[in-house]
Amino acid sequence: MAIDLFFDTMEQLTPQLRAGDLIGCESGAIDALLKLPESPFHIVAKLAISNDPSDAARHFDAFYKAESERFEVKAVYTEMNGFDINANRWFCDLFAFAEDGGLEDVDWLCEWQSESFDDYTILGLEELQEVYDSEAFRDPSNRDASYLCSIVVVTKFQRFMQRAVAQMTELRSPLYATAHDFDFIARLVARQ
Repeated sequence: MAIDLFFDTMEQLTPQLRAGDLIGCESGAIDALLKLPESPFHIVAKLAISNDPSDAARHFDAFYKAESERFEVKAVYTEMNGFDINANRWFCDLFAFAEDGGLEDVDWLCEWQSESFDDYTILGLEELQEVYDSEAFRDPSNRDASYLCSIVVVTKFQRFMQRAVAQMTELRSPLYATAHDFDFIARLVARQ
């Protein structure tokens, strides 16, 4: 059953995620997908986010700086939009928090203190966006592949954010990264 495969795969990858091994998470998600019969979703293995991490770093630094003038920021959170049902444009939103609630119970991520800020467009995965916008997404024979593909997308986003965090100069708190409706969350620490 597709949903079991989806949750089992995330559970298997969680120790690597918590250890910060995002390369291993992405590789593990891709390996799981490639074990399935070929589908249009397999294209994700060949694609990469093409944004410049330094550009994302500047965007997130501007957000952090603006919010730090309003309150002491203890955590930042970013999530991709619901990419499977919003195939026309993939982006991430930014949120800041006065407290860092950690990863044990992530309900705190619904209670941000930041003001609205420009989202950040994600580029490089447009061929996959076309797959999500096609009949392939609705085809039951692709269900397992589409579920595992979504994990690959999230891990690619988390790895991209990891590269961006390494270039952030303003960020002084952990940055949590995932996609909408995912509890598969990476905790990234900015250099101090």
